[in-house]
Amino acid sequence: MTNKFQLSSACQQEYLSNGLMQVTLPPHLHVLLDDFKAECCQFISHFSGIKLKTDELCAELPFIALTNRQLVSRLYKASRRFPSAKRLACDSYFTMNSALLMNTPFAACCHFVNIRIDLPGEDKFLLPPHQDFPYIQDSLNAVVWWIPFFDAEVQCGLPSYIPGSHKLGIISVEEFDSNTTGGSGARSFRFSDTSKLSQMNYVANKNIKKGNALIFSTQLIHRSEPNVSKLARLTLQARFSDPFNMDSYSKNYPEGLYLGDKFSDFYPEYVTIKSH
Repeated sequence: MTNKFQLSSACQQEYLSNGLMQVTLPPHLHVLLDDFKAECCQFISHFSGIKLKTDELCAELPFIALTNRQLVSRLYKASRRFPSAKRLACDSYFTMNSALLMNTPFAACCHFVNIRIDLPGEDKFLLPPHQDFPYIQDSLNAVVWWIPFFDAEVQCGLPSYIPGSHKLGIISVEEFDSNTTGGSGARSFRFSDTSKLSQMNYVANKNIKKGNALIFSTQLIHRSEPNVSKLARLTLQARFSDPFNMDSYSKNYPEGLYLGDKFSDFYPEYVTIKSH
């Protein structure tokens, strides 16, 4: 990866100040975005016989879900294993710039490639205000890339955030066993004290074109917003951490909830455990 794709010093400063910024991805990543949608279409065709063009995917997924919700659920789980998703999640553009933002020799790739398919009206899957760190437990300076596979307008429920909130550090949380939250790891935490946070203003992300991405800190406070459009919100979240971070080293690099590492086992100082 040549330096022409390196984030400018102004971009780096915006990230450090706000905890989030939007960038335009290089052309070769646009191709991978289309490759991923093509693999989704191939998956749907194999199990349903429905033939879709890649540019129809986000519009058609809500209609498919009306008669075959299980197919969309299975696509949600299988798609994070698709070759294009893996190629996206370890591309040198992301590793180079993540290392730059973390000020470290090189960036490590998170095992978990998160694909989200957020359908209109399915608000039960939305996330309340949170930081990503308790879920993933990578380094404290880790970087998250939020990448849409289509032109994402604000009506699709783009994440909103509190600018500069990454500077507050890790906010203490209550931890819940997934058995008490319907098996949802996404709802395993909530902030213990929201009195200070309730006085802060969330900023809504505006339209994000396909081929653009959000970069934000693992400590940034953000939340899901309802998808009130007619499209499925199809996104990938790729995460990169700092293997040279001493805190990660001393904790022996916990993997996070996706591999069963409870936050309270590694960072009890940030956790109030609740049984129900």
